[in-house]
Amino acid sequence: MRNALPIVLLALALPLAAQERVLTTALEVRSLTPAEAASGIPVKLRGVVVHVEGTSAVFLQDDTSTAFFRMAPRAKLPEVGDEIELTSKTRMGLYLPGLDDTTYRLLGRRALPPGIPAQFDDLYFGRYHYQRVTVEGIVRSVQPRAPNKSLLRLAMGSRVIDVRIERPPEARPLVDHRVRITGLAAGLINTPRRQLVQPYVTVIDWGEVEVIAFAPPAADAPLVSAEELLAFRVTGLGEQRVRIEGTVAAAFGEQIFLRQGEQAFAVRFAGSVTLDLGDNVTVVGFPSMERFSASVVDAELLARAPGVPPDAVLVAALDDLYGRSGDQQPGKYDGMVVRVSGTVRDVFTGEDGVMLLLQGHHRTVQVRVPAGGALPVPGTVVRVTGVCQVETAVFGPGFRSDPGLVSVRALSSDGVEQIRTPPWWTPRRLGTGLAVLAGAVLLAGLWIAILRRQVARQTAALRHRIETEAALEERQRIAREFHDTLEQELAGVSLRLDALATRVADEKGRSLVGASRNLVARIQTETRDLIGDLRDPAEMAGDLSAALAGVAARHAADSGANVGFAPAKSVPLLPAAIVHDLRMIARESVTNALKHGAAKHVAISVDCAEEKLTLRITDDGCGFDPSAATLGKRGHFGCAGIRERARKIGADVAWRSHPGAGTTVEVVMPCLFGPPSLPPTPPDARRPAHGPDCR
Repeated sequence: MRNALPIVLLALALPLAAQERVLTTALEVRSLTPAEAASGIPVKLRGVVVHVEGTSAVFLQDDTSTAFFRMAPRAKLPEVGDEIELTSKTRMGLYLPGLDDTTYRLLGRRALPPGIPAQFDDLYFGRYHYQRVTVEGIVRSVQPRAPNKSLLRLAMGSRVIDVRIERPPEARPLVDHRVRITGLAAGLINTPRRQLVQPYVTVIDWGEVEVIAFAPPAADAPLVSAEELLAFRVTGLGEQRVRIEGTVAAAFGEQIFLRQGEQAFAVRFAGSVTLDLGDNVTVVGFPSMERFSASVVDAELLARAPGVPPDAVLVAALDDLYGRSGDQQPGKYDGMVVRVSGTVRDVFTGEDGVMLLLQGHHRTVQVRVPAGGALPVPGTVVRVTGVCQVETAVFGPGFRSDPGLVSVRALSSDGVEQIRTPPWWTPRRLGTGLAVLAGAVLLAGLWIAILRRQVARQTAALRHRIETEAALEERQRIAREFHDTLEQELAGVSLRLDALATRVADEKGRSLVGASRNLVARIQTETRDLIGDLRDPAEMAGDLSAALAGVAARHAADSGANVGFAPAKSVPLLPAAIVHDLRMIARESVTNALKHGAAKHVAISVDCAEEKLTLRITDDGCGFDPSAATLGKRGHFGCAGIRERARKIGADVAWRSHPGAGTTVEVVMPCLFGPPSLPPTPPDARRPAHGPDCR
């Protein structure tokens, strides 16, 4: 217990110590992590106000560093030079930790601390961000930035940084002077990543700008030629302005292209300047390396005299803009007005104008054309007059730098002249024609296939119709022959037997004649039935239900038994041959039930479901053993005939029976037949070409 007490007291004291933590220096605030800064740690600082931005941001510097805070809207802000004591809490700013919910107490006035000497890289990497720094360099330009504000561009060696001054431009000249500027290091931040995009220095007034070396007057700047721009000098290259002369060859807003002998270079003016083509000008400005060649930037016009525009340089081939193989001057046309020909490979339109892609023997060149002119179509050979510009540079052999991408900027919308239009059979049109031809061939093939299928269907239907009509004609012929020959002969025999019966005196003779008369009568009845079957209209029409109903009615009338047929609505029309075989199967089954089974009730039913047609003949007769009796006996061919007819129409037949339990004959055939493509003539108008369709 004695050892545990100090531990408990220490555990209780740690949260209290964390709650009582107060930051007292700006360096402590800047050293917080984003998570720590967002936790709202109390802060109490004392220092001098070195900068006030807008209406709320205040920057306070103590002996260690600088911190910034924001005041509530409409709260009174301290002024630059005020010494204050503030109470606040931490928060995370856009780039580094800051303060929030700040209240302050004014202690008095105090001189501003000196700036920290800084180079461009110190500002670029944010080392002294939001701290008072001092930078030195050459003034490139001074321009108004906003109402009552100025923007000074300062060259710090080879890099240029913006200096924002919260006052309008002064009358004193500063361009090309070496100055020392003291202000607050700041910059633009990309909010989601907290990264410094572009550093700059913000200054309260012009009193923070000190000239430490005056430049010579613009007219006294050293005169150089185009070949000397950023070329080697034993004494080195100066940082200040140079004077250069040339003739205006092309003008695009603030960018002017000058021609000087066999050399050309670009000039960018600090302000708005109006020049005409052919003007002989003298400018003063700072040499600067562009993408591939040196140019003059932040220039000032010293003299201007009218003259004749230089002629465009005629370039033999488009590939020469890059430089031929073995040429020691690759990119020598950079900045020159050239006239070159090429074949248009593609055309792109945009808000800034039109871009043509010209194809040479081995290289392609982009051509930028102002909007307003007629657009050439791909394949057109054009001649372009414009300024050659090397857009990118690549490493060449040794220490050389070669052009990577070359473009031509047309002088106007009329700077593209069509030399030869493409042939009518362009690759695009040829492709379109081939596509149309292929489509036509495909459609023709499909149409031929459809026609062949239709012809095949019509041929099959016509063949079936011819076969059906031939079968009908043959059935009718047989029926006529039976009627005109066999039936008439039987009628004659019957008459002769009737006459013979009146002349026979003995009893035995009369019995023989009576038996003969009964036999002839039965033969006549079966002959009439056969003729009736051949001329059955229901069978010819493909109506299986009507044909089965006729079978039931005939047997019921002849035998006196209860023979019924249960019609079904789903039975389709069938070919006459199938109706005939099914009717004969039903007729034979009913005959067997009445003759051999002594049945009193016989039911015929037919149904078509699940792509199967089922015919059932059920009786209440004495029954039999199907495994033996249906195989046929000597002189009995009923069941064998039923099997043969079922096999003929592709059906399966089965007998289900037990002695004393009746019999069921079931015939099942698939419904794989469709309606005819060409309807037959009546009475076969409703008959399908191939068979039933239960689908």
